[in-house]
Amino acid sequence: MADILIIAALACWLLFVFCVWQALRLLGTWQPAPAMVWRSDYTEGQQSEDFWSFGMTMFTSRGWNWRDGDDTRYIEDEIRFRDSDGIERRALVHRWVHRGWKPSGAYTVWYDPADPTRATVLGPFTWGAWAVLSLLLLCIALHAVKVVGLPPVLAAWLG
Repeated sequence: MADILIIAALACWLLFVFCVWQALRLLGTWQPAPAMVWRSDYTEGQQSEDFWSFGMTMFTSRGWNWRDGDDTRYIEDEIRFRDSDGIERRALVHRWVHRGWKPSGAYTVWYDPADPTRATVLGPFTWGAWAVLSLLLLCIALHAVKVVGLPPVLAAWLG
């Protein structure tokens, strides 16, 4: 049991470091921009099917996708936005939306000024929230290790 807790604590630490790195990278080099959806792969017919299927995706034309959640769909939007120079840009972004409901046609994206076609919907505050959650899970895992004790091999190695 202690071995699994140590591995879980290490995984939580790595997730925390990755989330902090993503948030700092977005805040440091990327820029936000308001975007409008130009085209989406989640059509109105699919939205209606999802709404009336009551969560049973097997009978819809879109079907089941491993990236979809319980009440969400993973969709791809082609967006248009203006960069900091005022030039209109296009990009493809992926996001999760509520199944059966009309997705928002305008939202904020973060884009790389060096390559404006690289855009994401997940901003630095989303990554910061994931970092806080992973840090909380790390504290819980370390507390559980303290209660259970270190694995014998690790305890011998640490002296």
